[in-house]
Amino acid sequence: MDKVELLDDKKRVGDIDKGGMLLAVTNFPDMLANAIGLLPQGSLRQQKKIKQLVVAGMGGSAIAGDILGSLLREKAPFPVFVNRSYYSPAFVDKETVFFAISYSGNTEETLGATKEAAKRGAKIICITSGGALKKLAEQHGFPFYLIPAGFQPRAALPYLLAPILNAVKALGLAELKEKELQETLALLNELKDEYGLEKPVRANLAKQTAQKLLGKTPLVFASVGITDSVGLRFKTQLNENSKIMAAINLFPELNHNEIVALAALKRNQHNYSLLFLRDEKDSERIKKRMEITKSLIGNQLGGVNQIWSKGKSRLARILSLIYLGDFVSVYLAILQGIDPTPVEAITRLKKELKR
Repeated sequence: MDKVELLDDKKRVGDIDKGGMLLAVTNFPDMLANAIGLLPQGSLRQQKKIKQLVVAGMGGSAIAGDILGSLLREKAPFPVFVNRSYYSPAFVDKETVFFAISYSGNTEETLGATKEAAKRGAKIICITSGGALKKLAEQHGFPFYLIPAGFQPRAALPYLLAPILNAVKALGLAELKEKELQETLALLNELKDEYGLEKPVRANLAKQTAQKLLGKTPLVFASVGITDSVGLRFKTQLNENSKIMAAINLFPELNHNEIVALAALKRNQHNYSLLFLRDEKDSERIKKRMEITKSLIGNQLGGVNQIWSKGKSRLARILSLIYLGDFVSVYLAILQGIDPTPVEAITRLKKELKR
C-alpha cells in the first residue's frame, strides 16, 4: 500500500494512531463549544486601571496567550505579553492582569512565575485541570477556571483559550462578539468535514499538505498580525505530533536576514519545504514582500506551498489555520508510521527533573 492510500484507510490509520490524537484534533470544534460555557470559580471584577496583560504558560498552554495577543493587537490599549519563564517580568505589578495557565497544574515554570506575580500584587486568574496551580488558586483566593482533565495539553487548546476570552470580556478589557464566536464555530464544523478522515486525499487539503511535507524539514513563514501565533502553533505541532524538526520565521523580519541564506541554497542540497501562512487582510506591503520573496527563493526551495485563512473575524481566521495545521501534523505522523500522541523525550525530561 502506498502512502497516498494510507491516509484513506481507516483501519491502518487507527492501527498507527493508537493514542487517538486524530480524534482529539477532529473534536476541536466540539471542545471549543463546550469550553465557551465554562464559568470561573471566584468572581471576576471589571478592571479600570490595567497597564498590561501577562499570560504565563509553557508549550500548548502558552499558545493560548499567543492567540490572545494576535486577537487584541489592533484593539487593546495595553500590551499582551506571553511569559515562558520561571520568573515574572520586572514590569508585573498591581496594575497587571496575570493569567496563569497550566493544563496539568504542575508546570514548574508557570508556578514559579505566578507566585512571584502574586507577591507583586498582580490580579491573577488561573486556568488548569487541577494540580498545584488549582491548590495555589484556592489558597490565595484567585479566581480560576477548572477545565476537563485527560487530554494531551496540546490537544486541549480550546479549553485553554476559551476561558481567557471569557475572562477578558468579564474584566471589561476587550469584547469578543457573540456573532464572531458563532461564525468561528460554524466554520470549524465545516472544516471538520473538509479535513477529517472521511474526506479522501484527492479532496482533502490537510492530507495533501501532509504528503508534501513528508521527508522534508518545514520552514513556516507567517507575518506579524493574524498568522504569527498560528505559525508557532504549527511548528510545535509538527515537533510533538509529527516528531520532526521545523522552523518558524515572520515577515517582515525574515526579509532582513533569513532570505539571504535561503537564496544561497542549492536545490538538491537540502530537504526544506517552504510553507507560507496567508491572510487576506495582511497589509499590502506584507503581501508584496511575500510575492517578491517567492520570486527570489521559490526555485531554490522547489516552490512555495501557500495556506490561506478562512472566515471573516480575526478569531475565525486564526483558528481556521490552526485547525488545518493540527490535522496536517497528525496526518504527517501517520504517513511516517508514527503514533502522534507519545512525547517520550518530554516524559523522560520531567522524570529526570524530579530527581
